Amino acid sequence: MENIVANWLAAEFRNVQDVKSASAQHRKSNIYQNHGADFVIETWMNSRLYVYVVDKAIKSRTIKNTLKQNTNASVGTLFILNKDLLPADSETTKLQDWQNDLRIMNGGSIYAYGLVDEILTVIQVNFSETMHQHVFDCWHTLDFPLDTVSVRRREFTNNIKGTWYIGDIASPQFKRRINQERASQRFHYRTKTTHPVTVAPVDELNAAYLALQIEVSAGQEAVKEAFRKMAREYHPDVSEHDKEEAEQRFKEIKSAYDAIKSYRDWK
Repeated sequence: MENIVANWLAAEFRNVQDVKSASAQHRKSNIYQNHGADFVIETWMNSRLYVYVVDKAIKSRTIKNTLKQNTNASVGTLFILNKDLLPADSETTKLQDWQNDLRIMNGGSIYAYGLVDEILTVIQVNFSETMHQHVFDCWHTLDFPLDTVSVRRREFTNNIKGTWYIGDIASPQFKRRINQERASQRFHYRTKTTHPVTVAPVDELNAAYLALQIEVSAGQEAVKEAFRKMAREYHPDVSEHDKEEAEQRFKEIKSAYDAIKSYRDWK
């Protein structure tokens, strides 16, 4: 049966400047099958991205196996979920293991689709850590700007441990906005608890790791390599990005790297 959502998403991605083509395929019986993506994106940077439209809960090992399969073929992976599989807007809840895997995979958020004012829309579902382990504040970004697509090689040191090609559809500007909102979420959570309203050094450290798109548990060599990769992408002298954006991003990356080294007492 034709996958209406996959066809709609493929059409939406074809309007993105970075995208050379986006073609829907017949959905396989499940995503365990080799390369059973719902549609495939080709970028002008000659990257390939397999997109999976998920309408039921999946297993953590399925996520890991899919990442492994695709990375071995030099292909990126992107999951877009039915929003009904995720916590509601403004809900505070404990995530299931597979949900947490996808949160980590996408740097603290999960991409989703759903109806907004009766219109099918791409949504970003964001998560902020609370004072309780594995419990998150959740909020939905309904005006997610689908205006960029890239494939990045990222290292993970827990949950989905490994180095994988990941689809990235959030622009640097949008990520900065979400980081600011996430910081605000932490502030408001503290005001409704008995904990003092302060910005702990660990929050600043988390933000620094997030800026480098790497897990907080990453070691010194992994952090150094993440900084080098992003520096090569955004250094104003060589970056293909807009000069003003590249300069701003390079400053953020350098500041994040310096903050991590200082906190960890790395030379």
